Amino acid sequence: MDPALITAWATVAIAASTVIVGGATCFLIWRGLKAMDRSSDERARDRRAAADELKAWRDDMKTWRDDQKAWREADVRRHEESMTALRALIQRTGPAAPAE
Repeated sequence: MDPALITAWATVAIAASTVIVGGATCFLIWRGLKAMDRSSDERARDRRAAADELKAWRDDMKTWRDDQKAWREADVRRHEESMTALRALIQRTGPAAPAE
């Protein structure tokens, strides 16, 4: 076999393997970048969902605090009304003041 022909085939084989290895490398890098992009999008969605859940929780807590305040105010008002009624009852049913 002619050495020039062997050299030509070796050059073709080296070029083909370089193209194949380079193409595979580019494909793997492209797949990795796409996976990173999907992962980044998922994290962003998770962060938005967590922020929405936190806002809903804060709104619930504010509503709960407002309700608690209203209940406490109603309790104080009922207590004051009960004490006023109790004082009136004690005055009506208490012993008469001693006559001097």
